[in-house]
Amino acid sequence: MPDLGADWPGLSGAHAGGCQAEEALTLVVHGTDRLAAVQLAGQALAGGACSARARCLWRAITVFLCAGELVAADAQLQRLEGACDDRVTDFVAVLRAQHARLIGDLSGALTVLTRLVSAEVCPFTRRLAMPFLADVLVAAGKVADAEAMFAELDFDEVAGIAGIPRRLLLAVRGSIHLAMGQPCDALEDLLACLRLPATEPSAHFAVMHSRGLAALAARAAGRVECATDLAEQEQEAALAWGSPAYVGWALYVRAVTADTEGEIGLLVDAIDLLEVAQSRVVLTAAAHELGLRLVRAGDGAGARRELERAGQWAVQIGNEHLATKIHTAWRDATQSDPSGSLTSQEAKIAELARAGYSNKQIAESLYLTVRTIEFHLSNVYRKLKIASRRELMNGTTRQY
Repeated sequence: MPDLGADWPGLSGAHAGGCQAEEALTLVVHGTDRLAAVQLAGQALAGGACSARARCLWRAITVFLCAGELVAADAQLQRLEGACDDRVTDFVAVLRAQHARLIGDLSGALTVLTRLVSAEVCPFTRRLAMPFLADVLVAAGKVADAEAMFAELDFDEVAGIAGIPRRLLLAVRGSIHLAMGQPCDALEDLLACLRLPATEPSAHFAVMHSRGLAALAARAAGRVECATDLAEQEQEAALAWGSPAYVGWALYVRAVTADTEGEIGLLVDAIDLLEVAQSRVVLTAAAHELGLRLVRAGDGAGARRELERAGQWAVQIGNEHLATKIHTAWRDATQSDPSGSLTSQEAKIAELARAGYSNKQIAESLYLTVRTIEFHLSNVYRKLKIASRRELMNGTTRQY
């Protein structure tokens, strides 16, 4: 059982009787029974001993954020923002910044965290806010600023402060290394993060996704087998936890670390889940990756469509650097697309559809998902300038 009882300055500690917030957070640490964790967190916030203690409120909101219950978390944060006293206002602000980061409101998160880092707040709160700010800067494409921010921290000193987990600092530093194109250093930090025992977690992106980030770092470092193993473990953990945002993230990681035709299907499924979860930062990355993969597959029209969506999302989340990068890829795809011919995968699926196979049968024969088959068939219809499966089966289209 991880130690969830250490006190933070300014936040009241354990209380007599059962602590529903602690029980909920224990489920998060173990990565099991998301629905029960959310139920316990809701009970903690509804009244009783937990609702009168700032530490319990922090834990309960953290559970909502980790579970992807962003609407419920927002409602509780609004309630706390209107009712909490000055002693805990800054801690609630850190939670608000985490919520903003998860929904893709990077500008809002930056505003809150910059204030906490630069204002006259208690030293503990400032040190707690700094790694969160560094992560948001990475998500916003301001990697140099994130590196400078993290360089201000005395890593060993801060890691020794009660309430600021070493895992948090390693995960953030690893994500910065990865964004800077230093995958070996990133992998070292992220693997070290994973080796540490799970203590009280935060809803910090790098902490929640450290295994997936390690997989991406391993792939970038050329350690394909390690990347594949980590990506598979991340998918297993995501499926066990069950939140759409986490599963979507895990599918994105599997796609990036994979080297098979199925990667496009993984990205399509990831995007569907990430849209449902409103996880816009990862959604943008997944759409960008899908656009690039479609370019390589020879599907210029599909690539332009996905890159256009990714570019719009990049602007919405406030990542100007990524928006520019995506626009360049979109322009290149527009200029280099010589024709609307079908890719080999699309041609194969079209032939099976013409032969009378259902989408489910095609998916089973090609080891793809039904959603992926639907995606490819929509491209087939568009390229062949037809409107339905019946026209495809009638053979009234041009040769492909």
